[in-house]
Amino acid sequence: MKIEERLEILKQVASVAALAGLRGEIDDDAKHFKMGFETSEGRSQQVFIRPSGQTPNGQQIVTLFSPAHVFEKSMFGGFTKDQAIGLLKLNEDSFFARFGIWESAKETMVVASSDLLLPTLDPEELRAHAFYVSFAADKYESTHGRDRF
Repeated sequence: MKIEERLEILKQVASVAALAGLRGEIDDDAKHFKMGFETSEGRSQQVFIRPSGQTPNGQQIVTLFSPAHVFEKSMFGGFTKDQAIGLLKLNEDSFFARFGIWESAKETMVVASSDLLLPTLDPEELRAHAFYVSFAADKYESTHGRDRF
């Protein structure tokens, strides 16, 4: 996808977010729309929104995601089988969010995410999904004793 197309999609997301009373910004590379959330426990969580594809009939899909934990890849670290099974179990108990992992050469990142159709996205729906994705990620992150994101 060209940067102009991504930017146009993110501008639409920003408009819906503004109507929902959510504050955020489009990053410099036009890859994400970024928002910050504060929890009642004084913790913080970041939520990003990115274009992620289209339905078979051409409707734009956007993905909300929030980083929950980073596992460094090393001889003594990394993401274990038990942790992967734990994520699958969490998916059964999560509303409006699912857990997954993103891998790079150096790390594995656990994220909570949700997919939405942009053409039908309304402010209340965006607010609800952003809240639940941030809540799920923060809950996972807090079980590991961190507040990185």
